[in-house]
Amino acid sequence: MTNSATTPSAAPRAGGSRRQAIVAAAQRLSISCGYSGFTVEDLASAVGVSRRTLFNHVTSKEEAVLGVLPVLTDEQAETLRSGGPTGDLFEDLLITTLQCLRADEGNLDDWQQLHHVIERNPELVIRVKTHVDELAEEIVTHLSTRDGVDPTRARMALNLVAGIVQRSVEEIITDPASGPLRQRIQANLTLAREILTARA
Repeated sequence: MTNSATTPSAAPRAGGSRRQAIVAAAQRLSISCGYSGFTVEDLASAVGVSRRTLFNHVTSKEEAVLGVLPVLTDEQAETLRSGGPTGDLFEDLLITTLQCLRADEGNLDDWQQLHHVIERNPELVIRVKTHVDELAEEIVTHLSTRDGVDPTRARMALNLVAGIVQRSVEEIITDPASGPLRQRIQANLTLAREILTARA
């Protein structure tokens, strides 16, 4: 799921604001009409562009609706393979995850909107799970090229980070006042370390 092999959401395009408008419209239609209740033509009309222009910004209706999903860039993948960004497996995974989630962009509204879309369209859960599973396997593959890191160790580290991130996303969706995503992740990471230290 690096830039060269997957969706255009992996890297900003020219006309990013148009892409954002397409994703926003697709998600509104998914909530009001259901994922199966509108066509690509309906989406193009809602945005005020032609079908051809629409596909200059997204590759499919599904991508338009799930445009907020995290991806791993080629640069991030190379950094992980080469032992970066810090040399510590857990910290590197956490930093990369925050980058993939665009945690510093203040995109709480994006996560809440995606949550509403999936609640309205439970058939999209499998698509999201497939995307996340593929991303996880890609990350494990990159990490396993590092000295001293085998797939089992890589998966364990990734599962720990994923658990903290999942809990943090759930918290900001349920209670937006709980803080930005990065802040919640750091707070939950501190809590997890306290729990693990107490059992040592």
